[in-house]
Amino acid sequence: MPFQFLGTSGAIPSAGRDNTALAFYSPDDVVLVDCPGSPYQKILKAGLDPMRVSALIVTHRHADHLYGLPSLAHNMGLAGRRTTLHVYALAETMPLLHGFMQLFPLEAKMPYRIELHEVPAKEGHEVLQARGFRILSTPVVHGAPNIALRVEFDLPTERGVVAYSSDTSPCPSLVSLARGADILIHEATFLHEETVRAKADGHTTGFQAGEVAAQAGVKRLMLCHFVAGLHDRLDELRREAQQAYRGPVEIPDEFREYRI
Repeated sequence: MPFQFLGTSGAIPSAGRDNTALAFYSPDDVVLVDCPGSPYQKILKAGLDPMRVSALIVTHRHADHLYGLPSLAHNMGLAGRRTTLHVYALAETMPLLHGFMQLFPLEAKMPYRIELHEVPAKEGHEVLQARGFRILSTPVVHGAPNIALRVEFDLPTERGVVAYSSDTSPCPSLVSLARGADILIHEATFLHEETVRAKADGHTTGFQAGEVAAQAGVKRLMLCHFVAGLHDRLDELRREAQQAYRGPVEIPDEFREYRI
């Protein structure tokens, strides 16, 4: 089940961790999840071919999840892309994506098309079917309309499920989406001492991420989207999650390939 973190930080990056973004892939397809700064360079750093990127899913409209799109589109065009790039997002995110395309103007200058697809805010919706895996979405609770994702791999050598919370407070829809997953990637923006702030901002603490993992019955938990002030204290977040979840808890490395 190959995937990489192109970033693991919350909205403010640090020298060692950039805004959270992911790449899921098979031998034939690469699907990006969210698009912060310098995405083309990050795809290369991950050892992937930017021309294999068939789709981008933008989980929600906050700046740290989509501001790299003009750069990605521009770089792909200059590099000779000819195939359509499919971009998936909720209706509330679409005005920003259209705004990017009008501001720069992306399609007028690029030798390929960017096709926008609206994702309905309903549980268990199939966003896309790639070669070797499919991705489902469900709404979660955040400061802006947002979706969590379930990636189901079906390859001869890669079978299993990765669920990704995106930015969210703990919620039943996420537990349902992640049920029985091999890996749950869950945001852990704050330590549990900041529970009130986390709830107000639509985020999750390390302890709460562990609770979600336990409720969903997942085999493995990975934490991400850490507030910048915790980048040197991530072991505390991991230990918090372990208080609520008995399975393996990991702080992922950026640009490392992960499998089951």
